Amino acid sequence: MMRPAPSLAGDEFVGRQDALTVLEELIGTLEAGGSGMACVTGPLGVGRSAVLHRAVGRARALGSAVGFARCSPVESRVPYAAVTQLFAGLRPPSRMVELATVCMGNGDFAASVPLLCDEFLALAADRPLLLAVDDVQWADTWSLRWFAAMARRAHHVPVLLIGSTYGPLSRLLGEDYRLADAGFAAMREIPLASLSAANSRQMLETLTGREIGAKVAAVAAEMTSGRPAMLRGVADYFTARNLPLDAERIPQLIEASWTAWSVRANRAMVSMPADALALLRVLAAVGSNFEFEIAGSLAGLRAARLDGALDTLLGTGLVIDPDAPRVPCARLAAEIRAAMTAPERENLYLRAAELARKVGAGADTVADLLGNAPTSGLPWAGKTLAEASVYRMRRGRTDAAAAALRRALREPMNDADRAHLLTRLASIEVVHSPQASDGRLRHVLVRYATSDAWPSVVRAADLLLSRGDVETARRVISELHETSAGSVSQDELSPLSALGWLAGEEAGTDPEIPVAPLPAPARRPADPAQAGALAWQLARLAEERDRARKLGLAALGASSEVPSMCRIAASCALLCADDVAMGMDGLDAVVADARRRGARATAARALLHRAGAALRLHRPDEGLRDLATATRELPLESWHPALAARHVANEIMAQIRCGRLDRARRLAARPLPRTADQGIGWAFLLYAKAELGLVTGEPEGALVLLEECGRLLCARRWKNPMVLPWRCTAAVAHQMLDAPQTAARLRAEEHAVLDRWGTGDAVGRMCGQTVEMLAELGVELPRPPVPEQVNVPASSLAGLSQPERDVARLVVGGLANREIADELQVATRTVELRLTKIYRKLGAKGRAELVAHLAPTGRSG
Repeated sequence: MMRPAPSLAGDEFVGRQDALTVLEELIGTLEAGGSGMACVTGPLGVGRSAVLHRAVGRARALGSAVGFARCSPVESRVPYAAVTQLFAGLRPPSRMVELATVCMGNGDFAASVPLLCDEFLALAADRPLLLAVDDVQWADTWSLRWFAAMARRAHHVPVLLIGSTYGPLSRLLGEDYRLADAGFAAMREIPLASLSAANSRQMLETLTGREIGAKVAAVAAEMTSGRPAMLRGVADYFTARNLPLDAERIPQLIEASWTAWSVRANRAMVSMPADALALLRVLAAVGSNFEFEIAGSLAGLRAARLDGALDTLLGTGLVIDPDAPRVPCARLAAEIRAAMTAPERENLYLRAAELARKVGAGADTVADLLGNAPTSGLPWAGKTLAEASVYRMRRGRTDAAAAALRRALREPMNDADRAHLLTRLASIEVVHSPQASDGRLRHVLVRYATSDAWPSVVRAADLLLSRGDVETARRVISELHETSAGSVSQDELSPLSALGWLAGEEAGTDPEIPVAPLPAPARRPADPAQAGALAWQLARLAEERDRARKLGLAALGASSEVPSMCRIAASCALLCADDVAMGMDGLDAVVADARRRGARATAARALLHRAGAALRLHRPDEGLRDLATATRELPLESWHPALAARHVANEIMAQIRCGRLDRARRLAARPLPRTADQGIGWAFLLYAKAELGLVTGEPEGALVLLEECGRLLCARRWKNPMVLPWRCTAAVAHQMLDAPQTAARLRAEEHAVLDRWGTGDAVGRMCGQTVEMLAELGVELPRPPVPEQVNVPASSLAGLSQPERDVARLVVGGLANREIADELQVATRTVELRLTKIYRKLGAKGRAELVAHLAPTGRSG
């Protein structure tokens, strides 16, 4: 007794019940002596071949004669390649030879179609015949003609024709094919769709023999798009390794899915018609940049050829959405691009860039395309890429902006444009690649020192100095000034000289490499840049306060083309002159301008100085905000170590003033690179650590640090206590160590400088705030000895009130403002106000002159 043939349904054919039911009906009709025609359609990996094989197996099991052919691009030009495969399973080889001989004798391959049809019809007369052709889209022209002819002639015998293809079979069979004229029922379309998430889960469980969690199943369905072939590839991957398909292995699931996609996509591309492949490559590479018709023209396709290519791609599933055709995802697009040779890709991107420019695409779009193209040599390419960089910077896309500039620099351009782009690129790269940034700036300074490129040369020097590498900046600027003196005008050299002066003032006193001296600053500055540098020189020397202030205001009042470091210097000079509002406004303007230009290091440098000013004004929270903003502009690891030391110093002092001593200790213990001690920032760090020593009860160590700080400042002739009041703080250390005479001497030295400069009250406030800070942190300072009664002639005190006379006698006695306030039990601010009135009434210009005026007879016994 014969066993019944198995039905088409099976566990591995999850979600295909409808398709299998249709095929079961057609096979049943065939077995009953009827005829029919069907086409299984669907995209790449949807399981067309598997369903077709299932139908072939079912018909064979029922006793039907079965012919099967699988088409491929390799045989797409071989006459009757598919028909030959069908014959191979139905007729002996000798009969095939006979037919081939007859067909060759006809001379016209098309004339053999009726003969071949008759041969198959004769087979169907003996028993039901199933003819199945897989991947009809790759069939040769002569086999397609035979297929259409069989459809017209097979209605009177039991023949079932089944094909599988991406899209409608009628399109492949030609316009002259009309199924309505064939005389039998219409062809059955059997579309296969992607599996649902539930069906995908069920299929994986069937194939792996393991239960699959809902989360894993959802990822699998998404990554495979519910395509059974891809799901089978995933299952095979895990079963071959005997791995459970669980949540911990989702990364492996994703990779296995992509491997399955890659295999199928590459297989489809190998066998794809030339038009479809050309269009697919364009869509994968640049499709998002163009409307579809324009993309088609880039592929060399128009009208009917374009529509045909699109139909093929939509059928494969490598392209989706007929209204807006595109490759489904970025990774698949990358696979398609990777299948091209490098010259093919580069040529495509270059042609796309030229086309994009012709159709009016934006600079950003054209730059995207040029970024993947070889150097074009086109006159517009570099300019377009530079424009795209500006566009991207305005939108915060700094990495993309840098990439556009690097690509632009591969195009031909004049020296001025190249120097300009190099400085722009350096200002972007400084964030993540500071050494590369400095290298580009040095390249500009050495290679492009011509009159045409000079604005970029000055800007490069400005940027190099702003990051803090003062040693290199001093050397390169000095060498450049020397070599350019004969070829560049003095007006053009002037800003460079100013930057060189600033670099020299911060650098070490003994250069590692000898440098050519720059011309000394003239008393009358040549331009606003030199005015700013000279204002700072006077301020650090504590000389000619009024002149320094005028020069600083002149530098800040000029155009923003003045080098930023010169404007920062002018602002710092104003702050030293106690013109706080104008100094802060100057720094704020530099920050705003630097941000507009994308000069991150410059913005960070200005904010660093702003933070220092906030600390001098006893506004530590504001200083910390400025420091944090500075590191957002430029991460601290991208600062030159010599400048980073100053940032750390300011943060230590701010944390101390906020009472966060543990945080200050951690900052002080942070190791710094070897070159951190190369600039003036090291003196600031020593001072900050000394302050920490005072508040933690270590005055001896603090004094050592302060003495070294003072040595560094004096060696560079940084004399103004408004910059760093190290003597005042050292006096506090001596007072804690019970050395009041030394403390008084240091205060007297400090006040002598300040009286000449004219900001004694400002530093007095700073020192008073330091003493108050120590008291708040629990540090008790020994009270200074009560001064001996000073024999001040009554005539010298004429015109002063009694409270003013009390203050005057204590000043002559050598006490500081804070000590006088303690002695008289009044506020420090009250002492300051009384001193101001005393100076005015007695015509004294400062503390030293007041002492000389009031104490001609010395002390009484």
